[in-house]
Amino acid sequence: MKDLIKNKNIVIVDVETSGLWCGEYEDEKIARILRVDATKIENGVIGESFSSLVACGKYINKFVRDLTGISNKTLKGAPRLKTVLTHLKDFTNGYEVYARNSEFVNKFLSYYGNKNGIQIDLAKEKDYNEISKFLRYGNGRDGVD
Repeated sequence: MKDLIKNKNIVIVDVETSGLWCGEYEDEKIARILRVDATKIENGVIGESFSSLVACGKYINKFVRDLTGISNKTLKGAPRLKTVLTHLKDFTNGYEVYARNSEFVNKFLSYYGNKNGIQIDLAKEKDYNEISKFLRYGNGRDGVD
């Protein structure tokens, strides 16, 4: 397991959204990205993190507010999605990108990246569970022995 991240630079990415679907539905049913989080792991050591709320321009319903803790009030003054995706692209440049639910994360990053003219490296799910177990129960905070 240690070899999986010991000599690698990876980024774990997560997104919070207002729903499950994007791209293939009429505009009012398309879910928006509400927050993007990413954490770098460099040679087995947890490094810099990036987290940003995203101005979504749509009403956030009670179910989503209760699930994510994100409301329209929370998003007031948040940057627009294109700005956040540009920052994410820069943040992940040169790193392997992973996500727990990579299919879901990739669907949103791909759809909104394409819509905003930003090509983002898509996340891999392979090995994510092993990486997260090691970081949680191993010595990921202090480095890899």
